[in-house]
Amino acid sequence: MGKIVLFFLISFISYGQSEDPDLKTLKEREKVVKESLTEKVIKINEQFYMIQPFGGVAGNIGVFVSDDGIILIDDQWEVIEELILETIQSISQKEIKFIINTHFHHDHIDGNKAFGKKGIPIISHKNVRKRLHQKQELYPMGGEKIFQDKYPKEGLPTITYSSAMSLFESDEEIQLYNFGFGHTDGDTLVFFKDSNIMHTGDSFVTYGYPFVDLNNGGSFKGFLEMLNQIIILADVNTIIMPGHGPLSNLNDVTKLRNVIAEHYKITVDGYKNGLSVNEILNQITTILKSDAGITKKDFVQNIIQDLKMN
Repeated sequence: MGKIVLFFLISFISYGQSEDPDLKTLKEREKVVKESLTEKVIKINEQFYMIQPFGGVAGNIGVFVSDDGIILIDDQWEVIEELILETIQSISQKEIKFIINTHFHHDHIDGNKAFGKKGIPIISHKNVRKRLHQKQELYPMGGEKIFQDKYPKEGLPTITYSSAMSLFESDEEIQLYNFGFGHTDGDTLVFFKDSNIMHTGDSFVTYGYPFVDLNNGGSFKGFLEMLNQIIILADVNTIIMPGHGPLSNLNDVTKLRNVIAEHYKITVDGYKNGLSVNEILNQITTILKSDAGITKKDFVQNIIQDLKMN
């Protein structure tokens, strides 16, 4: 009888978790990813590749083939584990040595749940592990409310750092940087110093107006500072893997920084002077084409919300 009751309780708990109404949007995204997402391998050189997703919400995976294993930057979704592994194996038959998380959002690191079960070490900023310990409500993106569920133990990072960390693989120094509040409060910029290749996570994206997660340590001022730090570290020859979008370069980051800087300055000044949102919008001369549902008005309103919160 005890076993039957225990089985019933476990089944009930599992059912309750799967039916959590807060996770409806996340499950819808997951379903689209499972049914429609495809991967494209972008070769940078014999050691570096970027896996770019199409047909679903997912971040770019960075791949470094070292002498004794593969290092991944981000790992997309658990439900497409087989697709990810097939794509990686088309690059190299070596084992995955460790994974670096650029931040805690599901479209970048939900795959932790699959790869963590295999005992693969996962490295992140300390706030990523902290965020994954409980269900999080992300700041609405283009008006869409989304929650991210608490991660199981095997999906948590096993190695964390505070502000900077260096890893040495083959002849490569891999530098990890966190510059404080930005896209979230746990962003990691990954810089392969010797090869002059960078993965920015969502601290730099190409889809238009960037998403700043104000519910989880995000800051527009900090996001701008992160772009400035990328510009400082990079040079005209740096190859940049964005969180979303095609391979980029220093010029692409500088263009985005300049547009966001104008939006931010005019919005801050306008808000301090009591201008309406429309009056602020009329003073901003630049605009970004957005493929992620964030309009120019959304972006300005989000900056104002940030100012109100901080």
